[in-house]
Amino acid sequence: MKLTGKDFWNLTRRYPWPGRLVSAGKTLGLGAVALFLWGLASPAAAVTVNQPAPDFSLKSLSDVQFDLSGHRGKFLLLNFWATWCGPCKMEMASLEKLHRHFQTQDLAVIGISNDMFGARVVVPFMKAHDLTFPVLLDPTLEVSNRYEVVGLPTTILIDREGNVIGVLNGAEDWATPKTLRYFESLLAVPIQANRSSD
Repeated sequence: MKLTGKDFWNLTRRYPWPGRLVSAGKTLGLGAVALFLWGLASPAAAVTVNQPAPDFSLKSLSDVQFDLSGHRGKFLLLNFWATWCGPCKMEMASLEKLHRHFQTQDLAVIGISNDMFGARVVVPFMKAHDLTFPVLLDPTLEVSNRYEVVGLPTTILIDREGNVIGVLNGAEDWATPKTLRYFESLLAVPIQANRSSD
């Protein structure tokens, strides 16, 4: 099932936009900027919505090891990108605004750079564009291949329990009022008790 439209975050089954119900499979004809994939929507999608995100470990720009499994309890917005990618450059300022807006809350914006020259090209790019969100280095595309990223940018939203709740291929404006309201609503969902006790 393929869903398109600027309101892609609204269509999450697990965390619907407040006051709005959208039936599965409904297509919004809003002149979509990006293609939003749910579940097994595309054979290229290695991640499945409401399934655990594949674990990985990468070094950050500050040479600190980042382990995905060590970040449970927080929502993670993983953005696969590269300095040479035009659409990636277009969304960087809005990703930074999203990061700054939520940096003290339970949402982490994390870039995963596909640049083959690693920190040598990423650090100057981050400084030139005044970007402060954490960036992990994937110069050999190990993690990108694990997630079967076929185009840049690709963004994956992971919930507090480590499950994928959204996959977006293409650039987006992450700082619109509607998008910020979506993430505020998402963060307002209470943390669930340990599911093993259910």
